[in-house]
Amino acid sequence: MEWKDSFSTGIKKVDDEHKVLVGMIDRLEKAMERGEAEEVLGPVLKNLVEYVRFHFRNEEEVMAKINFPDLKRHRVLHRDLVNEVARILNDLKRDRLWTIPELVGFLQHWLVEHILGEDIKIGQYLGVI
Repeated sequence: MEWKDSFSTGIKKVDDEHKVLVGMIDRLEKAMERGEAEEVLGPVLKNLVEYVRFHFRNEEEVMAKINFPDLKRHRVLHRDLVNEVARILNDLKRDRLWTIPELVGFLQHWLVEHILGEDIKIGQYLGVI
């Protein structure tokens, strides 16, 4: 997975953090292609969950500062996503209900859909995109 200009919200802090998330998913994807996903899966997912929480806090602070009208709903989306990724991580620890390609696909889909479907609205609200 690579960063695309179409992912840009026009807000440097948010975009920089999105780039980190894209990089984490890319790392997992490349490890999968090399047949090394088993070794990096646990650490990458753990770091991903921690970074997603950090990023969501920062993003919500940005939205609060600009009085983003959809902040409440956006917080719910963030909470639900963190819970979903944490649940997947627990599933993998217990009995691995997900295949690695399914997991990578889920993460890619989630990130792209969230950025393009939700986060982009922040930049639109500010008039920077």
